Amino acid sequence: MNKTKGLIFAILAAFIYGFTPVLGKLTYLEGSNSMSLTFYRNFLSIPLLFAILKYKKIPVAADKNELKKLAILGSMGSTLTALTLYASYNYISVGMSTTIHYIYPVLVTVACVFIFKEKISKETIIALVLSTVGVLMFFEGNFSLVGIFLALLSGVVYAAHLLFIDKSGLNKMYPFKITFYAAIFSSVYLFIFGTITNTLVFKMTATGWFFTFLVAFFVSFLANTFIPIAVKNVGPTSTSILGMFEPITSILLGIIFLGEPTTLRNVASCILILAGVLIVTVSKDKNK
Repeated sequence: MNKTKGLIFAILAAFIYGFTPVLGKLTYLEGSNSMSLTFYRNFLSIPLLFAILKYKKIPVAADKNELKKLAILGSMGSTLTALTLYASYNYISVGMSTTIHYIYPVLVTVACVFIFKEKISKETIIALVLSTVGVLMFFEGNFSLVGIFLALLSGVVYAAHLLFIDKSGLNKMYPFKITFYAAIFSSVYLFIFGTITNTLVFKMTATGWFFTFLVAFFVSFLANTFIPIAVKNVGPTSTSILGMFEPITSILLGIIFLGEPTTLRNVASCILILAGVLIVTVSKDKNK
């Protein structure tokens, strides 16, 4: 494992996941919606991923066992996680949804310790506690059991997504190949769901399509590829904790580009999360 490489890619993925909601909001203003954005960010990335595989001369073919695993993976991170998280926005605030979603680092750590019998360092536990407290400080808004359940489910599915990459052996596959097949399966699932629910948008402004392509490039082409690299090199626990850098990015860019307000409480939350991320970054622990 190359820990430095893993840390860099985990932080880069979190940063990308953090700033794409800003782009997402801009696509909504141009005629899109959450379902369409989730579908197109996968679908539009497929040609780019295929081109990379051909350029790198990586065999595109996958055997039946790999296809089964990739089909399962495609149903998780880019499909069920996104659908349940976006659906929760209809019942509770985005801030509360995000807060509940970030239970996934705790779930990953618990699974690694109690199910997979892995040893977790004191530094990692401290980082997890600090980051979790920081995220919980974002908690606000009215309560809805349906919304809370959906947001919680999104965190559970994403935790399973990270663990599945690590434990299924997919982390040994070329990262862009993983993302290529995950994008294909996700596109199929989302197209079927979007067609049934009549939530897919096919008409947007040129600006809307431009922002949608940017989301596809950054999320499905880059960030979704960085995650398997991070999991392979630092393990699912550290990757999940470093993922908490995402809400900080969202808050900062929301303030800068969308004029969203902030509070002293949010600043304190960011400091705690950054402290947790810093501990993971400088720790000598290698999770695997």
